[in-house]
Amino acid sequence: MKTKYLTAFIIFLLLIALVSINIFKNPGIGEYNENESLPRIFPDYTSTVIPPNIAPLNFTVEEKGRKYYVSIYSAGSRKIKILSGNNKIVIPKRKWKKLLNENRGKSVFFDVYVKNPGIKWEKYKTIENTVASEVIDSYVAFRLINPAYLLWEKMGIYQRNIENYSMKPVLLNLTTENNCMNCHTFCSNNPDKMLLHLRSSPSGTILYNNGTLQMLNTGTRFTMSSCVYPSWHPGGEIIAFSVNKIKQKFHSAGRQSQTVIDRASDLVLYDIKKNMITTSPKVSTGRLENLPNWSPDGKYLYYISGPEYNETAPDTLAKYDLMRIFYNVDNGQWGDVDTLLRAAETGKSITFPEVSPDGMYLLFCMTEYGYFSVYSPGSDLYLMDLESFEYRKLDINSAHVESFHSWSSNGRWFLFISKRIDGLNSRIYFSYFDKEGKVYKPVLLPQRDPSFYNTFIYNFNRPVFIKEKVRLSTNKLTKAAYSNVIEVNFDPEVDIDALSGATRIKMEDR
Repeated sequence: MKTKYLTAFIIFLLLIALVSINIFKNPGIGEYNENESLPRIFPDYTSTVIPPNIAPLNFTVEEKGRKYYVSIYSAGSRKIKILSGNNKIVIPKRKWKKLLNENRGKSVFFDVYVKNPGIKWEKYKTIENTVASEVIDSYVAFRLINPAYLLWEKMGIYQRNIENYSMKPVLLNLTTENNCMNCHTFCSNNPDKMLLHLRSSPSGTILYNNGTLQMLNTGTRFTMSSCVYPSWHPGGEIIAFSVNKIKQKFHSAGRQSQTVIDRASDLVLYDIKKNMITTSPKVSTGRLENLPNWSPDGKYLYYISGPEYNETAPDTLAKYDLMRIFYNVDNGQWGDVDTLLRAAETGKSITFPEVSPDGMYLLFCMTEYGYFSVYSPGSDLYLMDLESFEYRKLDINSAHVESFHSWSSNGRWFLFISKRIDGLNSRIYFSYFDKEGKVYKPVLLPQRDPSFYNTFIYNFNRPVFIKEKVRLSTNKLTKAAYSNVIEVNFDPEVDIDALSGATRIKMEDR
């Protein structure tokens, strides 16, 4: 009798195994109806170009159903088959990686089927995406911050591996007395040359330079503030900064929650070897010079320049021009200032210039007024050809904020933040940029759980590409924050009168 029951039990297990294998090979769709429209999926990974080294683009099917089946394939490849009892489609990592590696420069297809009780499966129009030939930088570094200003105390600088879903902190302000930390910057996407600012006690600039870790006080008696917005010279020995007197305004009505305003700003250069700040009257004038960005050959410093601050004038008059100036890093000589685009021509304020790695293009934002465009719903991305100086508004913009862009090291990708999902939270998007200057539909940073963005309330703030991960531990960076602060010197050769006249603040009052 026992043998009889055991035999029956074994047969039962075999039947379950056979059914499971059959379901895996064939989800039992059988006949289905054709739907001529593309399926609604989130994130919208349709009709775009994707990096060949990106993590699986998991998504949810936004069509009503009880069962979901997705087949992902290319011409001549084996299909990735996913059968789900809910609308979450989670793609196997190994099969996904193999599919992308085998199809660089080719199309991959997504077939989406939805089943409701009592009716046939419904097959939607096939989604076609292209796998780029060129990779994207493997990591992105960013700050996570609550979008509500009063809840900003919990923040950190993080790094995310784009090729998988690994996200780790670089530095958390839980270890630095809940102070504000920002302006994480890297030299040519190199994590071995990094800096970031701590804005209150312990305050200063943490500089990591090929193994040397220092805490700097960049404020001097001859500059209006400590250094603020940075840009590394590609040679890796000089960093351009703005120095700023900033104030914020908070709005109780309207689409814009707050405004960041320059009361005064100049540009300075910090020489790492000399531990010295220098500048020129050409970039420290009565106007507002801000947001420096080096060309990849190191010959030009791009920046924005706005009208001198007037306490009684409306904020809407603060509109910035796009500028550049030649600089000879060998002898420290400055050239003449060139105005590339005037706010008077565009009717808008120009901000956040970022030169492409090949030096051929400039990516920038334009907004209604001011420079801190992340709070401006009207902020859009523009592209300028640096040979003809013609520019255009990119068609990847949305009705919400686009800002904080960064180039991948090979120049074939750029990232930016957008609040297009809900108008409140900033998320990271990647766009492919081909050799002819064409920009393709953006791809939202993928997450392991495709419904991640429905509940995650923190802002992805100032994301930048890095080629590899930051290997410094959070403990080492925390220790650096509490180490002896190195005082930065000011260049004695600089015309101090020019600087004092530039900001209309007496030197002894600074």
